[in-house]
Amino acid sequence: MRLQGKSAVVTGGGSGIGRGICLKLAAEGASVLAADINLKAAEETAALVREAGGNAAAMKADVTSSSDTDAMVQAAVDAFGTVDILVNNAGTDVKGAVQEYPEETWDKLMDLNLKGVFLSTKSALKVMLEKKYGRIVNISSMAGKTGEAFTSPYCTTKFGVIGFTQSIALELAADNITANAVCPGAVETDLIKSSVSGTAKLNNRTYEEELYEKFIKFTPLGRIAQPEDVANAVAFLASDEASYITGSTLNVSGGREMH
Repeated sequence: MRLQGKSAVVTGGGSGIGRGICLKLAAEGASVLAADINLKAAEETAALVREAGGNAAAMKADVTSSSDTDAMVQAAVDAFGTVDILVNNAGTDVKGAVQEYPEETWDKLMDLNLKGVFLSTKSALKVMLEKKYGRIVNISSMAGKTGEAFTSPYCTTKFGVIGFTQSIALELAADNITANAVCPGAVETDLIKSSVSGTAKLNNRTYEEELYEKFIKFTPLGRIAQPEDVANAVAFLASDEASYITGSTLNVSGGREMH
């Protein structure tokens, strides 16, 4: 197991990609704190980890609040003794035409998708810098490399996550702390299922037809990702096998994004 004896904090760990990451890191031997704004979901993730034989805790955390991110890191220290790995996964997306997009919704995405990464990282560094060790993995998106119509706020935040990752990689290298980003394509989560089901009705298509038209036909490998596909990339970057990789972005998009 590549992460035996390590401890990890995963934001947005209650569902979807975050839950997949928690399960994978635990399977690799890490103790995992699933942090989520939805405490019930985080507790369900922790229970799944324990059922599989892993060690996990859960807590409610709003990553847009520095007091919450400090408490999140302290909870991991209290439960596991330290924090070795931080996975900044919490985020959301709200589509809309730029000229009609509500200012308050724009601010919400900036706070959650970008400020949340900054605050969580800042809190974790209080532990990582002291011991001169850490692995930070930020979840960006293929939309953080190539713009998408009606997605300007989300793209802005995910481009920003990559820039933040590169900057802190330079700052933290001397302290043996790496920072990398993972850029998923479409991932089969409840969010995707809900979105595809909604547009399928509007376009008079079946779910499978809409999934193909929106995602699969543009993906060279011919399928959308599963949460485990993203989790596998995160586990690698969090491990000592990736100790010489920092400031990088790893595409997990089935070939849809290649730069």
